[in-house]
Amino acid sequence: MSKNNANFQVDPKLAELLGETYKSTEDAIKELIDNAYDADASSIHISMPEIFVENAVVIISDDGTGMKELEVRNEYLKIASSRFSRKGEKTFLKNRQVKGRKGIGKFSGLMVAEVMKISTTADGKLTELSIVKDQLAKEKYDLEKVSLPLTVTNCDTNMHGTTITLSGLNQNFNYPNPEKLKQILVWEYGRVEDLSIYVNEEKIGIMDFQGRNVVKEIQLSNGTNARLVYTICDKTVKQSGIVYRVGGKVVGRPENFLKEDEIIPEKLKKRVIGELICDDLEDFVTADWGAIIENSILNQELTDEVRKELSSSLDEVFKTDMHLARLRYKQKLDRELQKLPEYKRDFAEKALVKVIEKFYGEPEDKVSSIISVMIDALEKDYYWNVVSNIGAAREGDIENLANALNEFGILEMSIITSQAINRLRFLDELDNLIDRNGVLENSLHKAFESNLWIFGNEYSLISSNKTLTRMITDYLDQKYRGAEGAKRPDLFLGTSILRKYLLIEFKKASIVIDRDVESQALKYRDELNVYLHNQQIDIMVIGGSVKANIASHNERGDVSLLSYKEVVSNARMQLAWMLDELKLQKL
Repeated sequence: MSKNNANFQVDPKLAELLGETYKSTEDAIKELIDNAYDADASSIHISMPEIFVENAVVIISDDGTGMKELEVRNEYLKIASSRFSRKGEKTFLKNRQVKGRKGIGKFSGLMVAEVMKISTTADGKLTELSIVKDQLAKEKYDLEKVSLPLTVTNCDTNMHGTTITLSGLNQNFNYPNPEKLKQILVWEYGRVEDLSIYVNEEKIGIMDFQGRNVVKEIQLSNGTNARLVYTICDKTVKQSGIVYRVGGKVVGRPENFLKEDEIIPEKLKKRVIGELICDDLEDFVTADWGAIIENSILNQELTDEVRKELSSSLDEVFKTDMHLARLRYKQKLDRELQKLPEYKRDFAEKALVKVIEKFYGEPEDKVSSIISVMIDALEKDYYWNVVSNIGAAREGDIENLANALNEFGILEMSIITSQAINRLRFLDELDNLIDRNGVLENSLHKAFESNLWIFGNEYSLISSNKTLTRMITDYLDQKYRGAEGAKRPDLFLGTSILRKYLLIEFKKASIVIDRDVESQALKYRDELNVYLHNQQIDIMVIGGSVKANIASHNERGDVSLLSYKEVVSNARMQLAWMLDELKLQKL
């Protein structure tokens, strides 16, 4: 083993190092990973502390080419001497586009930690040295005076690669976040197929988003060429946006190029993920590689072209999505519209389509709930006064038509809000009724029967009729006579226009529902099937609570065991969500 000292070799560009900053500790670590990439590594392992622990360290280990002693002395320690300037724009083994341009990113670990230890292996030799930030400060950053202990030992000739160990983590910053680092690395290396990166032994995945893939070549008037590669995903993604890639290296964070576009729904914007590739922007990248300089004329022209492209694509997707949504909701809309008089249905359908557009991207069950509330509201006469104004506006009366349409939109939202608030008030009263001591199931039956929307939107179209009411009465009169009368249950039987039957057994608010109660409800259904000629009947049993050892999801798909409080709570959450969304829509 040989042991001696090494020194920094100072390049005239030292001033760039002293002014170098990174947005975060994760960005600083990413610079060290870039060095491993430039060293033609096939795999990189990053070990990071996930919580505060004493003597925590960060380790970046790669299987790249490694360095010999002379390379460490004459190249690595030569500040502001980049691999790009020494060896060209492509790596030797994998022909990768070199990321290191300034020769200073290799010292980024000193932002994260007090000590940066480098262990590198090549040609049967392990070379190790440590850089201590405190020693640099003692020499007042006159780096040529700093003596660095360097050791060289023999090792297996097949070994190659470099390990950077960061210790004494900077207490002025939060510990580097593994999840945040993963997000940064996915953007930078997600499409690199000859490199595997592991963060705390979890491999970051290649970006493989399901959706519509687009490649757009952009050419500006000055001859600059760029490429926009993006995917409009099937659903929103956490790290949506477009990143810049310059010289093979990602600049900054993903950007939402359509953030000022008020027409495209926000949820649709969050389905876009991709990158803008333009090497001509290199002169306009900030020193920390964190952004493009804002007043760059070249970047402004590119931004305008990207906005046009994305706006056009998303507009097409939105129109397609709305067409498919209308087809999906058609059955729902048709059923709901049957509640209204014929002369109201045309206007009502247009209003409901507008609601579907406003709540683009929301789960279908929530949109269905809003549609149901809208139908309730559409029966109010004052709503139709506005509709009449729209219908009466002459074709040339642009101002009146615009005002009517504006009022239509505002009233549309306010009616839904009013209806939702009224339903919340009803739930408050129902809560009070449930809490009242000695309340009979018959009282709760009456409250629920005329407000089946409480159970969920899919039940809002279910109602009883004289035939079903008479059927229940005849059945109970025959079965529960004389001494059996005290055991008479409180049953409701309803059906939708699609002939979907629902049997509800109302229990007292003090009753705990168990398997015996469920079994009895199944018997009621079997006996009622005689009257209905073996039709499918779903069952719902409601009481004070459900026995704790019964799973909430139940074993049977056609039987629901619920507490009154649970039903009211679910309905309240649905309405609360709706009101929150309406507030956002008004902003």
